[in-house]
Amino acid sequence: MNIFQLIDSLIIYGQKHNLINKLDYDFYVNEYLNLFGLSNFVKVDKHLDVDLDIILANAIEYAIDNKIIDNTNESKDLFDTKIMGILTPLPSKVINKFNKLKKSNAILATNYLYKLSKDVNYIRTSRIKKDVKYIYNSKFGKINISINLSKPEKDPNDIKKLLNIKNYDYPKCQLCKENENYYGHIGYPARQTLRCVPITLNKENFYIQYSPYSYFNEHLICFHKEHFNMHISENTFKELIDFVSQFPHYFIGSNADLPIVGGSILNHYHFQGGKACLPMENAQKVFIKEIDNIKVYRLLWPLAVIRLIGQNKNKIIKVATTILQKWQQYKNVDLNIINYNENGLHNTITPIVRKKGRLYEFDLVLRNNISNYDYPLGYFHPNEKYWHIKKENIGLIEVMGLAILPARLHKELELVKKYLLNEKLSVDDLNLIDKHLPWIYQLQNKHKITIKNVDKIIKDGVGEVFVNVLKDCNVFKKSKQNEFDDFLMSI
Repeated sequence: MNIFQLIDSLIIYGQKHNLINKLDYDFYVNEYLNLFGLSNFVKVDKHLDVDLDIILANAIEYAIDNKIIDNTNESKDLFDTKIMGILTPLPSKVINKFNKLKKSNAILATNYLYKLSKDVNYIRTSRIKKDVKYIYNSKFGKINISINLSKPEKDPNDIKKLLNIKNYDYPKCQLCKENENYYGHIGYPARQTLRCVPITLNKENFYIQYSPYSYFNEHLICFHKEHFNMHISENTFKELIDFVSQFPHYFIGSNADLPIVGGSILNHYHFQGGKACLPMENAQKVFIKEIDNIKVYRLLWPLAVIRLIGQNKNKIIKVATTILQKWQQYKNVDLNIINYNENGLHNTITPIVRKKGRLYEFDLVLRNNISNYDYPLGYFHPNEKYWHIKKENIGLIEVMGLAILPARLHKELELVKKYLLNEKLSVDDLNLIDKHLPWIYQLQNKHKITIKNVDKIIKDGVGEVFVNVLKDCNVFKKSKQNEFDDFLMSI
């Protein structure tokens, strides 16, 4: 494929996916001539119907060969985003179409935005397919395990360049509206293909977009127009309820608002949701009591989860707010639940909301981020013995039973498999899995390992570790549930 066929293929792709109009062919030819540093175009006799991944791979190869970009991962990502940004419709056009569809049917509106995000390669579908995913059957029900291979590894040459990169205050973070069409730079992703749509929640201005590396189906991000820190309050509950009232085909939730138990971005108020039934939704529940026609349940889950179910959204918000306030005031020294000290508040909640028919389903996960000398990363944080699998914070998505495990495990678990099958490993390979050895010995003691069962043993072993990680984050982990039930009865 020569450069002229390449340019033609990009434009034909844009036309085929209704990103651009056929009447604008010459306009886009000149856009791409400018991008590739060309002054001449040779018309193509026959249009090629080529897969986008092949087109972009050829474009990247051309750009590297002609010294347009460096041969590094981030340079490639910045450039292919610039390529697709040319085809991406203006924000005003996207917003107008979304709003027009939403008046008719909210599902049609989100289908449009989701498809657009995939068509312009903002959601990198081909990379997401590389993620390792499977289901682990635990005593709490099915648990989703994933090893995230979507995000490209940092190139050493890109890391070196970061030393000379100026720190910018624009955009303030990767969730800010100003990211839309931002060109990016080494250390910060390009966003020419990002499109955000404004919505109003509880009279506040929000935007919705989709996650570029979807962890589940139609993984959506809803963020406030203004840049300010995460917080959980009665208004949060009103906004979440308002969201599912407008988009009842999606669940929505918020990370907690404190370090250790919060998500990776705490400096911009935002929610996450999507069209997915994550494992916690199907957890068994135990009825506790009823408050003003709102049923209160305790979930049989590795974490302390309260489920509220009711039809009246104002009443369910009131009960949820009462629980939040009581939890913020709750203290139990025997269980190491310290709600407040010189470092501030430590009790908070991870809320998740769904709408099922006329009923609202409101999950409140009790969290605490207390730390001390023995537990510098948090008492209710994954125990050090599980860090070989999962060391990072447990956020909203993992709370609901979807493990997002680091890419390093893809290679390391293959080496663990070879070790269990007594295959010879190099010194470097042995060093790489040294941290897994205590776990490996446990697997060997527990199972008679063969080539037929080794894969399942490893997968189940990882699943078991993740469930234990969730248990470590349970604020009532030393309790036999009586303290949790006492707390619920006090509401």
